[in-house]
Amino acid sequence: MKRFLLLLFLGVSISLSAQDTIRIMTLNTHQGTDTTLQAIGEFIRSYHPDLVALQELDQWPDRPEAPKQKGKNFIAELSYHSDMMGVFGKAWDHPGGWDYGNGILSKYPIERTETVILPHHKSDEPRVLLMAFVNVKGHNFCFASTHLCYKNHSNRVSQLKKVRQVMKKQKSVKRIVCGDMNENYTDGLVPSVMKKWKDALPEEGMTFNAYDEIPTMKYDYILYDSSNVKVINSFIVCDGGISDHCAGIVDIVLK
Repeated sequence: MKRFLLLLFLGVSISLSAQDTIRIMTLNTHQGTDTTLQAIGEFIRSYHPDLVALQELDQWPDRPEAPKQKGKNFIAELSYHSDMMGVFGKAWDHPGGWDYGNGILSKYPIERTETVILPHHKSDEPRVLLMAFVNVKGHNFCFASTHLCYKNHSNRVSQLKKVRQVMKKQKSVKRIVCGDMNENYTDGLVPSVMKKWKDALPEEGMTFNAYDEIPTMKYDYILYDSSNVKVINSFIVCDGGISDHCAGIVDIVLK
């Protein structure tokens, strides 16, 4: 059952139009375990985002726990069903014999992409930062999707530091990092490492576990570092029929 949680609304002039606002979404797809890729794509499309960060994407998998997705290319399917352009960033060769990583969807042409391998212990899964460079409504963005290690706190620390270092190098663009950080907001890692970066989703915006009546953890973030960005609307949509993670959605205007 879908649960819609309006978590933040800041008063703005009613004269704002769709051309003034940019909508951003982040969603961990849970490897398509809970539903079809068509349903996920249509869920995304129903909220009309301009940019979407995706995590836990497969390419041509054969997961016993996700039989509906056997042999499918997640980013291609999600692009089609959301009516957006998509790119995939490979994190590693899954032991089952397929590719696994992150994705980005955009309503606007993606000029180029870059995938950066994040530091990790040899015994843990590799993780990446996928960056897409895109012009949205006249604004140049470096829009990134990431998914930090879920097993090891020290991995998450080093990975998040690398994310900050890489994003700092992206000059002359608006910079936004979205994703599943696998670190609850109250633990303090994300704000302490990302420093001046702000989270567009409010502290009380719990995103995990979507199967629960009331999610109790915040693992998903939409981070920005520009003083020219103003968040005007922020909400969480929890639908356990789509994923075990809630979707985070924000509307921003650029000064």
